[in-house]
Amino acid sequence: MPRKINRRDGLKLALAGGVATMLQACGSRPSHGNNSETAPRFEAALPIPPVLEPTRSDEHGDYYEIEARESTAAILPGKQTTIRGYNGIFPGPTIKATRGRATHVRFTTKLQTPVVTHLHGGHTPSDSDGWPTDVILPAGHQVRATSMQMDHTGGDTGRMAQASISKYEHNYTYPNDRRAATLWYHDHAMGATGQNVYMGLAGFYLVDDEEERSLPLPRGHYDVPLMLCVRQFNDDGSFRYNPHRHAGADGDVILVNGAAWPVLQVERRRYRFRILNASNATTFTLALSSALPFVQIATDGGLMARLVEVPRISMAMAERVEVVVDFSAYAAGDSVVLRNTEKQGPLGEIMRFDITDPAVSDHSQLPDHLSVIEILKPEAAVRTRTFTFGPRPELKYDYPPIYWAINGNRFDPKHAQANPRLGDVEIWHFVYEKSPWKQTHPPHVHLVNFQILDRNGQAPHDHERGWKDTLRLDSGDDVRVIMRFDGYRGRYLMHCHNLEHEDYDMMMRFDVV
Repeated sequence: MPRKINRRDGLKLALAGGVATMLQACGSRPSHGNNSETAPRFEAALPIPPVLEPTRSDEHGDYYEIEARESTAAILPGKQTTIRGYNGIFPGPTIKATRGRATHVRFTTKLQTPVVTHLHGGHTPSDSDGWPTDVILPAGHQVRATSMQMDHTGGDTGRMAQASISKYEHNYTYPNDRRAATLWYHDHAMGATGQNVYMGLAGFYLVDDEEERSLPLPRGHYDVPLMLCVRQFNDDGSFRYNPHRHAGADGDVILVNGAAWPVLQVERRRYRFRILNASNATTFTLALSSALPFVQIATDGGLMARLVEVPRISMAMAERVEVVVDFSAYAAGDSVVLRNTEKQGPLGEIMRFDITDPAVSDHSQLPDHLSVIEILKPEAAVRTRTFTFGPRPELKYDYPPIYWAINGNRFDPKHAQANPRLGDVEIWHFVYEKSPWKQTHPPHVHLVNFQILDRNGQAPHDHERGWKDTLRLDSGDDVRVIMRFDGYRGRYLMHCHNLEHEDYDMMMRFDVV
């Protein structure tokens, strides 16, 4: 018989191995200082995540092995931080893929918490998308059922979700049948995504293609991925995961590629930066301290049609942008800080670029025309659906006294709230109800990329004119997007990418039929 696990038991299982965090939530917690005042800034060299080599390759694609396991990392000086990392590192190893050649990844775990892997931005079959209850358990775990039932709604509604357990591994296939783009992979386990990602389960997944390779953009060491996030630490160096019940986990230390406020020595030439906001609940607005603009070349879904110069770039959680910065405009010995203009003090600074001497030859260029992008027309849409994001009262929780809902509904894994047909073009209308809880709700749609038609009745911002899979939705915002549901049938998700909101039911199932 399937084992029935209610939300409380499910979260206990998800947090087994996170005893310290559970103690913190109960009030018996390690001491915690203001690490933004004590952690050094601009001393650590920017680390670059290693590229994972396939275990084998054949005519069917490239094959990889990744294990989620506990390890330690030297993030704060003189201290070791326990992480949950893919192959034991944070960020996880980078996977580089080529359009038209499949990637096969066998994921296993040694963690005592269920894990699920989602390729964010991937165009994947449903069984490789990372459904939140298709969890992987560590070998030898006491829960050995091939299936179970998990109540993710608090046990008070009787809505039960069938959870398929892949006992000790899951083999994901990513066809890589879309254009070049900066994607990322991260945990997506029901009720545990926020803590798993906070502890380190995230990594880059970079896809290239012939179109991108034909452009004279910066390459090799001059093509740099930057994973931005914020974290809190206890005085002993351990992560202090505080979701503020389920409002969202924030922090007082900015990490880039797992290092606190790092510095990168750059030559006087152009660099390409692939920037990801991998925070649980923190937004950024990026700017350079020199006030020179970014040259943006790509959004979530790859190259824009034309480059655009922008002085600031707003990034909600899970959004990606690609920019080119030309350091030849600076003198050797100069320094430029990448800033977050939404904050003051240490949280207003992200990392520093130190310009070195001598200048080097730079054969890269910035062509005005980058790519051909199909523009989806509103008249091609067969229907419009509206999705309203907002809180709902939940009186048994003392703070915040709410749960998170889409169209007033909590996540029901058994029932789809939309059934788009394969090949159809639809407009989805995202609305953020005004409420006292002024938090960002970034809608993320699995399977498809979309184009923003309008934001609050106006044209989209310059930095979001391209293919996207996630957008920023702030209090009172009203955004329409258009997309085509192509490639695969099956069950998929649309959800808020504040990870604690996701964990507390701000998700929606849709089925492509």
